[in-house]
Amino acid sequence: MKEKKLTFKSVSATETINFGERLGRLLAPGDVIALVGELGAGKTAMVKGIAQGLCVKDKRAVKSPTFSLVHKYEGRIPLYHFDAYRLKDAQEMLDIGSDEIVYGNGVSIIEWADKVTECLPETYLKITIIVISGNERNIEVCSYGMRYDTIMRFIEGGLT
Repeated sequence: MKEKKLTFKSVSATETINFGERLGRLLAPGDVIALVGELGAGKTAMVKGIAQGLCVKDKRAVKSPTFSLVHKYEGRIPLYHFDAYRLKDAQEMLDIGSDEIVYGNGVSIIEWADKVTECLPETYLKITIIVISGNERNIEVCSYGMRYDTIMRFIEGGLT
């Protein structure tokens, strides 16, 4: 499957959150976001924005689920936020029942997805946040599958 890729620039956490919020408005049940980036890149800011776009009531509750591995947030669609940072391998991700959640009726976001690529479905949207300097980030978005190609067309058109 051929990937499609777009790159956007963010110069603040607020811009990253706003990008995520606009993306969140486009998401539907069963969508999977693979989130990649170094510590402090802004992955959790992106998740906060996506949560806002999914109408999660308490956006302050959105934080990195490093110790619990997965958090569930209620919005117009359930949001499952995974953090694979502390996992040794993909099997540990499967052991917490990730496959049932990822193939369920919510939106799944997997931080540190590059550590558990074997757990990703065949189709998904990959977002890589690259630190350029200070608050400046490049947000690379890659689609894998027709559903995500459609989302990419909306993103190209300004995420309206």
